[in-house]
Amino acid sequence: MKKAIYWFRNNLRIKDNPSLKRVFEENDEVLCIYIKNYNIYNPNKLKLGSMGVYRKKFLDETILDLKANLKKENQTLYILEGDLIEIFNEIKIKYGSEIIYGTREVGWYEQSNEKNLEKNNFKLILSDDQNLINEEDLPYQINELPLIFTHFRKKVEKFSKIRDVVRNVNFKKQSINYNFSMESTIEIDKVENHKFSNFPFLGGESYGEERLNDYLWGSHGISRYKETRNGLIGTEYSSKFSSYLALGSLSPVKIYHEIKKYEENVTKNESTYWLIFELLWREFFRYVYKKGGKKIFFKNGINGNIFKKNFHSNLEKFEKWSTGKTGEDFIDANMKELIQTGFMSNRGRQNVASYLVNNLDINWVWGAAFFEKHLIDYDTTSNWCNWMYISGVGNNVKNWIFNPNRQAEMYDKDGKYREIWLQKKIGQQNILF
Repeated sequence: MKKAIYWFRNNLRIKDNPSLKRVFEENDEVLCIYIKNYNIYNPNKLKLGSMGVYRKKFLDETILDLKANLKKENQTLYILEGDLIEIFNEIKIKYGSEIIYGTREVGWYEQSNEKNLEKNNFKLILSDDQNLINEEDLPYQINELPLIFTHFRKKVEKFSKIRDVVRNVNFKKQSINYNFSMESTIEIDKVENHKFSNFPFLGGESYGEERLNDYLWGSHGISRYKETRNGLIGTEYSSKFSSYLALGSLSPVKIYHEIKKYEENVTKNESTYWLIFELLWREFFRYVYKKGGKKIFFKNGINGNIFKKNFHSNLEKFEKWSTGKTGEDFIDANMKELIQTGFMSNRGRQNVASYLVNNLDINWVWGAAFFEKHLIDYDTTSNWCNWMYISGVGNNVKNWIFNPNRQAEMYDKDGKYREIWLQKKIGQQNILF
Protein backbone atom coordinates (compact mmCIF):
# COMPACT_ATOMS: atom_id res chain seq x y z
CA MET A 1 0.00 0.00 0.00
CA LYS A 2 1.37 3.39 -1.01
CA LYS A 3 1.15 5.96 1.78
CA ALA A 4 1.96 9.65 1.83
CA ILE A 5 1.69 12.69 4.08
CA TYR A 6 -0.09 15.77 2.81
CA TRP A 7 1.22 18.93 4.51
CA PHE A 8 -1.12 21.91 4.33
CA ARG A 9 0.83 25.17 4.60
CA ASN A 10 -0.31 28.33 2.81
CA ASN A 11 -2.70 26.50 0.50
CA LEU A 12 -5.56 25.98 2.92
CA ARG A 13 -8.23 24.78 0.47
CA ILE A 14 -9.51 21.60 -1.12
CA LYS A 15 -10.58 23.09 -4.49
CA ASP A 16 -8.18 23.98 -7.31
CA ASN A 17 -5.35 22.46 -5.32
CA PRO A 18 -2.93 20.66 -7.70
CA SER A 19 -0.76 19.04 -5.03
CA LEU A 20 -3.78 17.77 -3.06
CA LYS A 21 -5.23 16.21 -6.19
CA ARG A 22 -1.88 14.67 -7.02
CA VAL A 23 -1.33 13.06 -3.63
CA PHE A 24 -4.69 11.25 -3.74
CA GLU A 25 -4.12 10.14 -7.32
CA GLU A 26 -0.67 8.70 -6.59
CA ASN A 27 -1.28 7.05 -3.19
CA ASP A 28 -3.63 4.54 -1.58
CA GLU A 29 -3.73 6.31 1.77
CA VAL A 30 -3.09 9.94 2.67
CA LEU A 31 -2.53 11.57 6.05
CA CYS A 32 -3.51 15.26 6.04
CA ILE A 33 -1.69 17.48 8.54
CA TYR A 34 -1.33 21.13 9.48
CA ILE A 35 1.45 22.40 11.77
CA LYS A 36 0.61 25.41 13.94
CA ASN A 37 3.10 28.24 14.16
CA TYR A 38 2.27 31.78 15.30
CA ASN A 39 5.84 33.06 15.28
CA ILE A 40 6.83 36.13 13.28
CA TYR A 41 10.11 37.75 12.31
CA ASN A 42 11.55 39.96 15.05
CA PRO A 43 14.34 42.22 13.73
CA ASN A 44 17.32 43.19 15.86
CA LYS A 45 16.46 45.69 18.63
CA LEU A 46 12.72 45.07 18.24
CA LYS A 47 10.54 42.77 20.32
CA LEU A 48 7.31 42.45 18.37
CA GLY A 49 6.35 39.16 20.00
CA SER A 50 4.11 36.77 18.10
CA MET A 51 1.30 37.08 15.60
CA GLY A 52 -1.26 39.86 16.11
CA VAL A 53 -4.71 38.92 17.40
CA TYR A 54 -6.65 39.68 14.20
CA ARG A 55 -4.20 37.91 11.93
CA LYS A 56 -4.22 34.90 14.27
CA LYS A 57 -8.02 34.87 14.41
CA PHE A 58 -8.31 34.88 10.63
CA LEU A 59 -5.71 32.10 10.34
CA ASP A 60 -7.48 29.97 12.97
CA GLU A 61 -10.83 30.43 11.24
CA THR A 62 -9.23 29.33 8.00
CA ILE A 63 -7.75 26.17 9.52
CA LEU A 64 -11.07 25.21 11.13
CA ASP A 65 -12.91 25.79 7.87
CA LEU A 66 -10.41 23.52 6.10
CA LYS A 67 -10.87 20.88 8.80
CA ALA A 68 -14.66 21.02 8.36
CA ASN A 69 -14.44 20.81 4.57
CA LEU A 70 -12.12 17.80 4.79
CA LYS A 71 -14.45 16.14 7.27
CA LYS A 72 -17.26 16.39 4.69
CA GLU A 73 -15.00 14.28 2.46
CA ASN A 74 -14.40 11.78 5.30
CA GLN A 75 -10.86 13.04 5.82
CA THR A 76 -9.23 13.96 9.14
CA LEU A 77 -7.00 17.01 9.42
CA TYR A 78 -4.37 16.36 12.10
CA ILE A 79 -3.37 19.66 13.70
CA LEU A 80 0.09 19.43 15.22
CA GLU A 81 2.39 21.77 17.11
CA GLY A 82 6.07 21.54 18.02
CA ASP A 83 9.45 20.90 16.48
CA LEU A 84 9.14 20.22 12.76
CA ILE A 85 11.54 17.28 12.54
CA GLU A 86 10.19 15.66 15.71
CA ILE A 87 6.66 15.88 14.31
CA PHE A 88 7.58 14.26 11.01
CA ASN A 89 9.77 11.61 12.65
CA GLU A 90 6.85 10.51 14.82
CA ILE A 91 4.56 10.42 11.78
CA LYS A 92 7.14 8.32 9.92
CA ILE A 93 7.25 5.81 12.77
CA LYS A 94 3.51 5.58 13.48
CA TYR A 95 2.14 6.11 9.98
CA GLY A 96 4.92 4.48 8.01
CA SER A 97 5.78 7.06 5.37
CA GLU A 98 8.50 9.62 4.77
CA ILE A 99 6.93 10.99 1.56
CA ILE A 100 5.53 14.50 1.91
CA TYR A 101 3.35 16.26 -0.65
CA GLY A 102 2.47 19.93 -0.50
CA THR A 103 2.85 23.34 -2.05
CA ARG A 104 6.19 24.87 -2.97
CA GLU A 105 6.42 27.95 -0.77
CA VAL A 106 8.35 31.18 -1.07
CA GLY A 107 10.11 32.70 1.92
CA TRP A 108 13.26 32.19 3.93
CA TYR A 109 11.62 30.35 6.83
CA GLU A 110 9.45 28.24 4.53
CA GLN A 111 12.30 27.11 2.30
CA SER A 112 14.55 26.45 5.30
CA ASN A 113 11.94 23.98 6.55
CA GLU A 114 11.91 22.22 3.19
CA LYS A 115 15.71 21.89 3.16
CA ASN A 116 15.74 20.68 6.76
CA LEU A 117 13.27 17.91 5.97
CA GLU A 118 15.29 16.79 2.97
CA LYS A 119 18.44 16.69 5.11
CA ASN A 120 16.54 14.37 7.46
CA ASN A 121 15.75 11.93 4.65
CA PHE A 122 12.18 12.94 3.92
CA LYS A 123 11.12 13.01 0.28
CA LEU A 124 9.27 16.19 -0.70
CA ILE A 125 6.98 16.27 -3.74
CA LEU A 126 5.92 19.91 -4.13
CA SER A 127 3.71 21.76 -6.60
CA ASP A 128 3.26 25.44 -7.51
CA ASP A 129 -0.25 25.63 -6.05
CA GLN A 130 0.06 29.29 -5.12
CA ASN A 131 1.28 30.61 -8.46
CA LEU A 132 -0.82 32.12 -11.20
CA ILE A 133 1.82 31.02 -13.71
CA ASN A 134 3.96 27.94 -13.22
CA GLU A 135 7.68 28.59 -13.43
CA GLU A 136 8.09 26.42 -16.53
CA ASP A 137 5.49 28.58 -18.30
CA LEU A 138 7.33 31.86 -17.72
CA PRO A 139 8.90 33.59 -20.74
CA TYR A 140 12.03 34.05 -18.59
CA GLN A 141 14.58 32.00 -16.76
CA ILE A 142 14.51 33.14 -13.12
CA ASN A 143 17.95 34.72 -13.39
CA GLU A 144 16.66 36.78 -16.36
CA LEU A 145 13.70 38.23 -14.45
CA PRO A 146 13.61 42.00 -15.14
CA LEU A 147 13.89 44.55 -12.37
CA ILE A 148 10.85 46.51 -13.59
CA PHE A 149 7.33 45.07 -13.30
CA THR A 150 6.08 46.60 -16.57
CA HIS A 151 8.65 44.63 -18.56
CA PHE A 152 7.59 41.44 -16.79
CA ARG A 153 3.88 42.11 -17.24
CA LYS A 154 4.00 42.85 -20.96
CA LYS A 155 5.98 39.75 -21.79
CA VAL A 156 3.93 37.50 -19.51
CA GLU A 157 0.65 38.78 -20.93
CA LYS A 158 1.90 38.03 -24.43
CA PHE A 159 3.64 34.69 -24.00
CA SER A 160 2.51 32.95 -20.77
CA LYS A 161 -0.44 30.61 -20.33
CA ILE A 162 -2.56 30.34 -17.19
CA ARG A 163 -3.34 26.74 -16.29
CA ASP A 164 -6.91 25.51 -16.09
CA VAL A 165 -8.67 25.18 -12.74
CA VAL A 166 -7.94 21.73 -11.32
CA ARG A 167 -11.04 19.57 -11.07
CA ASN A 168 -12.22 18.27 -7.71
CA VAL A 169 -10.11 15.80 -5.74
CA ASN A 170 -11.15 12.15 -5.69
CA PHE A 171 -10.75 11.58 -1.95
CA LYS A 172 -10.12 8.02 -0.80
CA LYS A 173 -11.60 6.58 2.33
CA GLN A 174 -9.38 6.92 5.38
CA SER A 175 -9.26 3.61 7.22
CA ILE A 176 -7.33 4.24 10.43
CA ASN A 177 -7.25 7.00 13.03
CA TYR A 178 -3.81 7.85 14.41
CA ASN A 179 -2.68 9.33 17.70
CA PHE A 180 0.30 11.65 17.71
CA SER A 181 1.92 13.08 20.83
CA MET A 182 2.15 16.59 19.36
CA GLU A 183 -1.49 16.91 18.37
CA SER A 184 -3.02 20.29 19.15
CA THR A 185 -6.33 22.10 18.87
CA ILE A 186 -7.49 25.39 17.45
CA GLU A 187 -9.46 27.74 19.65
CA ILE A 188 -10.72 30.99 18.17
CA ASP A 189 -9.77 33.90 20.40
CA LYS A 190 -12.72 36.00 21.50
CA VAL A 191 -11.84 39.11 19.52
CA GLU A 192 -14.71 41.25 18.30
CA ASN A 193 -14.48 43.10 15.01
CA HIS A 194 -14.29 46.87 15.31
CA LYS A 195 -17.62 48.42 14.33
CA PHE A 196 -15.90 50.36 11.54
CA SER A 197 -13.72 47.47 10.34
CA ASN A 198 -13.24 47.42 6.58
CA PHE A 199 -12.57 43.69 6.82
CA PRO A 200 -15.29 42.01 8.91
CA PHE A 201 -15.08 38.76 6.92
CA LEU A 202 -14.42 35.28 8.30
CA GLY A 203 -11.42 33.22 7.25
CA GLY A 204 -11.55 30.06 5.19
CA GLU A 205 -12.20 28.68 1.73
CA SER A 206 -15.97 28.68 2.23
CA TYR A 207 -16.00 32.41 2.98
CA GLY A 208 -13.40 33.20 0.32
CA GLU A 209 -15.60 31.63 -2.34
CA GLU A 210 -18.58 33.53 -0.95
CA ARG A 211 -16.68 36.81 -1.22
CA LEU A 212 -15.49 36.02 -4.76
CA ASN A 213 -19.02 35.23 -5.86
CA ASP A 214 -20.49 38.32 -4.22
CA TYR A 215 -17.87 40.79 -5.46
CA LEU A 216 -18.24 39.60 -9.05
CA TRP A 217 -21.75 38.28 -9.49
CA GLY A 218 -23.59 39.89 -6.58
CA SER A 219 -22.53 43.49 -6.15
CA HIS A 220 -20.60 43.64 -9.45
CA GLY A 221 -17.97 45.55 -7.50
CA ILE A 222 -15.34 44.34 -9.93
CA SER A 223 -16.84 46.48 -12.71
CA ARG A 224 -15.95 49.61 -10.66
CA TYR A 225 -12.71 48.39 -9.08
CA LYS A 226 -10.32 50.81 -10.82
CA GLU A 227 -12.41 53.79 -9.69
CA THR A 228 -12.88 52.64 -6.08
CA ARG A 229 -9.59 50.86 -5.27
CA ASN A 230 -8.07 53.90 -3.55
CA GLY A 231 -10.95 54.09 -1.09
CA LEU A 232 -10.53 54.07 2.68
CA ILE A 233 -13.95 53.27 4.16
CA GLY A 234 -16.14 50.19 3.79
CA THR A 235 -15.92 46.64 2.50
CA GLU A 236 -16.58 47.37 -1.17
CA TYR A 237 -13.88 49.82 -2.28
CA SER A 238 -11.61 46.83 -3.03
CA SER A 239 -12.02 43.11 -3.63
CA LYS A 240 -10.66 42.02 -0.22
CA PHE A 241 -9.36 38.86 -1.93
CA SER A 242 -5.81 39.38 -0.62
CA SER A 243 -6.43 37.71 2.75
CA TYR A 244 -7.82 34.59 1.11
CA LEU A 245 -4.97 34.53 -1.40
CA ALA A 246 -2.39 34.91 1.36
CA LEU A 247 -3.47 31.70 3.09
CA GLY A 248 -4.34 29.93 -0.14
CA SER A 249 -8.01 29.51 0.67
CA LEU A 250 -8.60 31.02 -2.79
CA SER A 251 -6.22 30.27 -5.64
CA PRO A 252 -5.08 33.04 -8.01
CA VAL A 253 -5.92 30.75 -10.93
CA LYS A 254 -9.53 30.39 -9.80
CA ILE A 255 -9.87 34.16 -9.37
CA TYR A 256 -8.33 34.75 -12.81
CA HIS A 257 -10.70 32.39 -14.61
CA GLU A 258 -13.71 33.73 -12.70
CA ILE A 259 -12.81 37.25 -13.85
CA LYS A 260 -12.48 35.99 -17.44
CA LYS A 261 -15.91 34.38 -17.13
CA TYR A 262 -17.30 37.68 -15.84
CA GLU A 263 -15.76 39.51 -18.78
CA GLU A 264 -17.39 37.08 -21.21
CA ASN A 265 -20.83 37.16 -19.61
CA VAL A 266 -21.21 40.64 -18.09
CA THR A 267 -18.63 43.25 -19.04
CA LYS A 268 -14.96 43.69 -19.84
CA ASN A 269 -13.46 47.06 -18.90
CA GLU A 270 -10.46 48.73 -17.27
CA SER A 271 -11.62 47.60 -13.83
CA THR A 272 -11.84 43.91 -14.67
CA TYR A 273 -8.39 44.11 -16.25
CA TRP A 274 -6.99 46.01 -13.27
CA LEU A 275 -7.76 43.17 -10.88
CA ILE A 276 -5.83 40.80 -13.16
CA PHE A 277 -3.10 43.45 -13.22
CA GLU A 278 -2.91 43.20 -9.40
CA LEU A 279 -2.68 39.39 -9.59
CA LEU A 280 0.29 39.85 -11.92
CA TRP A 281 1.99 42.16 -9.38
CA ARG A 282 1.57 39.42 -6.78
CA GLU A 283 3.03 36.90 -9.21
CA PHE A 284 5.95 39.17 -10.07
CA PHE A 285 6.95 39.51 -6.43
CA ARG A 286 6.87 35.74 -5.92
CA TYR A 287 9.45 35.40 -8.68
CA VAL A 288 11.43 38.37 -7.38
CA TYR A 289 11.97 36.31 -4.23
CA LYS A 290 13.00 33.26 -6.23
CA LYS A 291 15.64 35.37 -7.95
CA GLY A 292 16.76 37.57 -5.04
CA GLY A 293 16.26 35.12 -2.20
CA LYS A 294 16.86 36.33 1.35
CA LYS A 295 18.01 39.74 0.10
CA ILE A 296 14.36 40.85 0.21
CA PHE A 297 14.63 40.79 4.03
CA PHE A 298 17.85 42.83 4.18
CA LYS A 299 18.07 46.59 4.64
CA ASN A 300 19.67 47.19 1.23
CA GLY A 301 17.18 44.90 -0.51
CA ILE A 302 17.79 43.50 -3.98
CA ASN A 303 18.76 46.78 -5.64
CA GLY A 304 21.03 48.42 -3.08
CA ASN A 305 20.52 51.69 -1.24
CA ILE A 306 20.70 53.75 -4.46
CA PHE A 307 19.03 56.80 -2.89
CA LYS A 308 21.47 56.85 0.05
CA LYS A 309 18.88 56.70 2.81
CA ASN A 310 19.96 56.34 6.42
CA PHE A 311 17.45 53.75 7.70
CA HIS A 312 18.12 54.62 11.35
CA SER A 313 17.13 52.41 14.28
CA ASN A 314 15.33 54.92 16.49
CA LEU A 315 12.98 53.06 18.83
CA GLU A 316 11.23 56.18 20.09
CA LYS A 317 10.25 57.36 16.60
CA PHE A 318 9.26 53.82 15.58
CA GLU A 319 7.00 53.47 18.61
CA LYS A 320 5.20 56.70 17.75
CA TRP A 321 4.67 55.43 14.22
CA SER A 322 3.58 51.93 15.27
CA THR A 323 1.06 53.23 17.85
CA GLY A 324 -0.40 55.95 15.64
CA LYS A 325 1.05 58.82 17.67
CA THR A 326 3.19 60.70 15.15
CA GLY A 327 0.92 63.75 15.19
CA GLU A 328 0.31 63.38 11.43
CA ASP A 329 -3.43 62.65 11.32
CA PHE A 330 -3.57 60.69 8.07
CA ILE A 331 -0.67 58.47 9.11
CA ASP A 332 -1.98 57.95 12.63
CA ALA A 333 -5.49 57.06 11.43
CA ASN A 334 -4.14 54.36 9.14
CA MET A 335 -1.91 52.90 11.83
CA LYS A 336 -4.78 52.81 14.32
CA GLU A 337 -6.93 51.01 11.78
CA LEU A 338 -4.22 48.38 11.34
CA ILE A 339 -3.78 47.84 15.08
CA GLN A 340 -7.52 47.70 15.80
CA THR A 341 -8.61 45.58 12.81
CA GLY A 342 -5.60 43.87 11.23
CA PHE A 343 -6.31 45.59 7.93
CA MET A 344 -5.28 48.72 6.04
CA SER A 345 -6.06 49.96 2.55
CA ASN A 346 -3.45 49.91 -0.21
CA ARG A 347 -3.45 53.72 -0.19
CA GLY A 348 -2.80 53.70 3.54
CA ARG A 349 0.03 51.18 3.28
CA GLN A 350 1.90 53.28 0.75
CA ASN A 351 1.57 56.39 2.89
CA VAL A 352 2.59 54.93 6.24
CA ALA A 353 5.55 53.13 4.65
CA SER A 354 6.74 56.30 2.95
CA TYR A 355 6.33 58.25 6.19
CA LEU A 356 8.38 55.78 8.22
CA VAL A 357 11.22 55.72 5.69
CA ASN A 358 11.26 59.29 4.38
CA ASN A 359 9.86 61.46 7.18
CA LEU A 360 11.09 59.52 10.21
CA ASP A 361 14.19 58.09 8.50
CA ILE A 362 13.65 54.65 10.10
CA ASN A 363 14.79 51.24 8.89
CA TRP A 364 12.06 49.92 6.58
CA VAL A 365 12.68 46.34 7.77
CA TRP A 366 11.10 47.30 11.10
CA GLY A 367 7.98 48.50 9.31
CA ALA A 368 7.76 45.36 7.20
CA ALA A 369 8.08 43.20 10.33
CA PHE A 370 5.34 45.21 12.06
CA PHE A 371 3.06 44.61 9.08
CA GLU A 372 3.95 40.91 9.24
CA LYS A 373 2.72 40.84 12.81
CA HIS A 374 -0.62 42.50 12.22
CA LEU A 375 -1.87 42.17 8.65
CA ILE A 376 -4.67 39.68 8.13
CA ASP A 377 -3.55 39.40 4.51
CA TYR A 378 0.15 39.07 5.29
CA ASP A 379 1.91 37.45 2.35
CA THR A 380 5.68 37.09 2.54
CA THR A 381 6.68 38.36 -0.88
CA SER A 382 3.90 40.92 -1.36
CA ASN A 383 4.70 42.47 2.01
CA TRP A 384 8.48 42.55 1.86
CA CYS A 385 8.77 43.42 -1.84
CA ASN A 386 6.27 46.27 -1.54
CA TRP A 387 8.22 47.66 1.40
CA MET A 388 11.44 47.40 -0.62
CA TYR A 389 9.71 49.22 -3.46
CA ILE A 390 8.58 52.17 -1.33
CA SER A 391 11.97 52.28 0.42
CA GLY A 392 13.91 52.53 -2.83
CA VAL A 393 15.82 49.25 -2.49
CA GLY A 394 13.60 47.01 -4.62
CA ASN A 395 12.01 46.83 -8.07
CA ASN A 396 12.04 50.53 -8.79
CA VAL A 397 14.21 53.31 -10.12
CA LYS A 398 12.15 56.15 -8.63
CA ASN A 399 12.34 57.47 -5.08
CA TRP A 400 8.71 57.31 -3.92
CA ILE A 401 7.85 59.99 -1.36
CA PHE A 402 4.23 60.61 -0.38
CA ASN A 403 3.04 63.87 1.13
CA PRO A 404 0.48 62.79 3.76
CA ASN A 405 -1.30 66.16 3.78
CA ARG A 406 -1.71 66.11 0.02
CA GLN A 407 -2.79 62.47 0.13
CA ALA A 408 -5.39 63.20 2.82
CA GLU A 409 -6.74 66.06 0.72
CA MET A 410 -7.05 63.75 -2.29
CA TYR A 411 -8.44 60.61 -0.65
CA ASP A 412 -10.04 61.81 2.61
CA LYS A 413 -11.20 65.26 1.62
CA ASP A 414 -14.13 65.36 4.04
CA GLY A 415 -12.04 63.91 6.88
CA LYS A 416 -14.43 61.02 7.61
CA TYR A 417 -11.75 58.36 7.58
CA ARG A 418 -9.57 60.27 10.02
CA GLU A 419 -12.59 61.01 12.23
CA ILE A 420 -13.39 57.30 12.49
CA TRP A 421 -9.95 56.23 13.69
CA LEU A 422 -8.80 59.31 15.58
CA GLN A 423 -12.23 59.99 17.12
CA LYS A 424 -11.96 63.70 16.65
CA LYS A 425 -13.52 66.24 14.32
CA ILE A 426 -11.65 66.75 11.06
CA GLY A 427 -14.21 67.89 8.49
CA GLN A 428 -17.35 69.97 8.63
CA GLN A 429 -19.51 67.32 10.24
CA ASN A 430 -18.57 64.94 12.99
CA ILE A 431 -19.38 61.24 13.14
CA LEU A 432 -21.43 59.96 16.08
CA PHE A 433 -19.57 57.29 18.01
